[in-house]
Amino acid sequence: MEIRCNKEDLYSGVQAVERIVATRSTLPIIGNILFETTKEGLKLSANNLEIGLEVDIPANIKESGSVLIPAKTLAGIVSKLPSSEINIKKNEKGVVRISYKQSTSNINGLSPDEFPVLPKIKDTKTLSLSPKVFSEMVKQTVFAVSASEDKYVLNGILLETGKGHKDDDSNIRMVATDGFRLAKRGEKVNGVNFESSVIVPAKALSEVVKLMQGAGESGELKINISTEQISFKYGNAYLVSRLIQGQFPDYKQVIPKNSEAKMTVDTGAFLESAERAAVIAGGSSNIVKIKVDDGKVHIIANTPDVGSVDEVVDVEVTGKAKDQIAFNVRLLTDVLKAVDSDKVVLEFSGPLSPGIIRPDNGSNYLYIIMPIRTTETAS
Repeated sequence: MEIRCNKEDLYSGVQAVERIVATRSTLPIIGNILFETTKEGLKLSANNLEIGLEVDIPANIKESGSVLIPAKTLAGIVSKLPSSEINIKKNEKGVVRISYKQSTSNINGLSPDEFPVLPKIKDTKTLSLSPKVFSEMVKQTVFAVSASEDKYVLNGILLETGKGHKDDDSNIRMVATDGFRLAKRGEKVNGVNFESSVIVPAKALSEVVKLMQGAGESGELKINISTEQISFKYGNAYLVSRLIQGQFPDYKQVIPKNSEAKMTVDTGAFLESAERAAVIAGGSSNIVKIKVDDGKVHIIANTPDVGSVDEVVDVEVTGKAKDQIAFNVRLLTDVLKAVDSDKVVLEFSGPLSPGIIRPDNGSNYLYIIMPIRTTETAS
């Protein structure tokens, strides 16, 4: 095997697949990257048995072949290579020689015979999305995924297609929850003529977003869904992931049907105030209290032996908003960073009822946040 390519293409491909490589595993072979020549150039592959990724890069093939190269060593060398033509050659003993300018590095390669092959999913349930829409949907939901391994089903995002819930005209939705908050983003897309409901690992979706960002988010993302796996094809990259098996919570049941009060507030001003309040709230389990009074919203935090804060922001209020409600301030700032509108609408129905946050620009986005019971709210 011998190929020539430029450093930028090689670095881009290695960087993408190296993120997939398992850092800790009882199966050492998946700690490698597969180099494989094709008719078009060079294919780089990684597979951690949960997520697999193939990336094609342009290369001049001098001699066809394949080899496994330790990912950590390869990534370390490639990241430091000069911007020049790179020659990669495997000899009879499996040693991979990387030559550049007047220098050479040698890495001991391995046989690719036992490397797990990435499955190809048949075009059974297929949909296409623009990279921009897909990225926005992931961005506005992924932060609500549970980090607890005890709730494995909540470690992913529900990808749902078909007719939406009441007042929801979307035909594709992403939903994430960790039990304390829920984020739902819908979109209406042409060509989605089937119903499905699968749970996709959050890491897989995040990796797809990174791949598209690296390519400038042009073109189209093709998604294939089977009963156990899902694949994403974008440009020169193909990513396949196992689906999370289990029952995702019925998110429709936790969406409040009405609210007693609504307040519209400037997103940036509200976020800045919440972040300042978070400095004090950090010493008291991140608890802030929200109180609306005379056309203003107060974000209050108090930590004994540290201090207190009362952040005030102008709001437009409709309905009755007299009760004080306590929230985890981090759950507030997370969503305010994710929305893409200048103003947000907050809906409340009492100190112990879930709050709703929506952008005011009409986008199909919903965020539900559970309140915290405190001495004041419980009375």
